Amino acid sequence: MKQLLVSLFLLTLSMASPAEEVDPFEETNRVIYEFNETIDDNLLEPVSRAYQDHMPDFLQNRVSHFFGNLRDVSTLANQILQFKIEQSAVTLGRVVLNSTVGLYGLFDIATDINLTTENEDFGQTLAVWGVDSGPYIMLPLMGPSTLRDSAGLYVDLTSDANLVNEMEDVGAISASAMNIIDKRVELLPITDLLDQSDDPYITIRSSYLQKRKFDIFDGNLPVEEDEF
Repeated sequence: MKQLLVSLFLLTLSMASPAEEVDPFEETNRVIYEFNETIDDNLLEPVSRAYQDHMPDFLQNRVSHFFGNLRDVSTLANQILQFKIEQSAVTLGRVVLNSTVGLYGLFDIATDINLTTENEDFGQTLAVWGVDSGPYIMLPLMGPSTLRDSAGLYVDLTSDANLVNEMEDVGAISASAMNIIDKRVELLPITDLLDQSDDPYITIRSSYLQKRKFDIFDGNLPVEEDEF
């Protein structure tokens, strides 16, 4: 997944979409982007780099696999909603195997035996149902999105929160914090690449929109829309 994110990011370093078409709220979005960058530069990135540098790889992998198993549960629901029968059967197998033999997802046994799946979220499900993406927007603390993906994100976050909240209160707070750090560590390679961009805001916007299109079509873009 990290390699895919970096590859798609590199492909968009020199790309730019007409702002009038995809980003009618650019002025406001840039203000929110700068706010997010301030929070990230002073809190999330330093904590994530310290976590990556000082937490043993074994423990980092356990955290990543645990939350990856929770994402598989969300993916399974969205695959069913998208009528992806074969893929949902594979994902169900992953969840069952990793939740039992893999000790509640701490070990990714399914991937070790080549039982893999691609993440699906409710924003992708809405796209499959024919909902238009709407304008590009920058969400406070959450980052790049579109109007459609923002609605999907609300559903996904609610679902994830319900899973995490099964723990004790203190455990749920700790788990939520670890989930944020784990996701931020995954994005550190892209943070390094952003330093090479003349305008990180445009680069992030283009990269996000390209990746979302790639995700929605499962990598098989229609010929007329293929920009790769």
